[in-house]
Amino acid sequence: MYRLYGITCVLVGGLAAASGTALAHPTGAAQVCTLGAAAVGQSAAVLCKDARTGAPTQQLVVGTLVAAAGGTGGTLSRHGDDVLVTNLAGGAVLLEEVGGRLVHPVRLQTGGEDSLSGAIGERGAYVVTATRVLFFPHGRTAATSAARLLVGDGSAAQIALAGGHAYVSEKTGSLEAFALRGDGSLGAAAPVAGIPAGTIVGITGADDLIVSPVAHLATNANQATVPVASGTTKVQQVETKEVAACWAASDDGEVCITNPGSMTVSCGRVGPGGFTSYTGTAASPAGESVFDLDLRRGTVGILGVHDGARVLMVYARAEDDSDFLSPLGELPVGAAVATGALILPPLR
Repeated sequence: MYRLYGITCVLVGGLAAASGTALAHPTGAAQVCTLGAAAVGQSAAVLCKDARTGAPTQQLVVGTLVAAAGGTGGTLSRHGDDVLVTNLAGGAVLLEEVGGRLVHPVRLQTGGEDSLSGAIGERGAYVVTATRVLFFPHGRTAATSAARLLVGDGSAAQIALAGGHAYVSEKTGSLEAFALRGDGSLGAAAPVAGIPAGTIVGITGADDLIVSPVAHLATNANQATVPVASGTTKVQQVETKEVAACWAASDDGEVCITNPGSMTVSCGRVGPGGFTSYTGTAASPAGESVFDLDLRRGTVGILGVHDGARVLMVYARAEDDSDFLSPLGELPVGAAVATGALILPPLR
């Protein structure tokens, strides 16, 4: 089994099965999901719960878990009605969301390599392994295009799509842009210029921009910064006093970033040139760590650790024109190990 490269944004050990109850009742009756397992190397299932009550809504076994939270981003990704599950041994799984339910699982073949992160675009699905990016057009289970990572040392963390590029973060300090051809296939890769040296984990695309928090600067492991790039050039850099800016997600012009070192969530609005607003402490979750997150229609779901247990934290934007988040609930995952976050519509 592939062993994750020894750099993580946050190290958390000895986690037990989650417990607790929902703390509040968000509107919209969304589902919040994660990928759970008894342990790394064990069978993993997508676990979804009602965001209002915490009641389980669905559970779908998808494969064998490769890595726990803290090492990769984009375990669960979506585009339209498609949901891609990665962080699986020897492949990835593509699902269809129908009426809030995940159905029609299709196994994507990665040539025996473990998937670490995934993203879905208009043309198909993109899967990152330890050494390559693979492109699967809609309706195909075998990759029709592949490209080598620029570093390829096993530290690949996340892939995200923006502005005609597939971007990949490698935690040893590389952010690389793969130009996409008209059919979605992978073109040449180039490093993104101007990104400060340091550890990059989670990244997210927002229209033609890529937001790639540097969790730990090479010059100061306790300092983070948030560069924004377009194409292969940095266009903005947001200085932050938060610690360990590790994972990011976006939806409809809003970007949020989890900062496990300071136990905060930062959020802002983006426009053509980068962030037009940015609030470093949009929320201050209770607990020991925060990991991957997802945004959907004003609802924010975050995978975290509270009292030693895996939980899904649910937030909502305080107001339409505000970066601040209001806490809505905390749901027990019910699995000893979990990774990724996904918000789905309610079951119909």
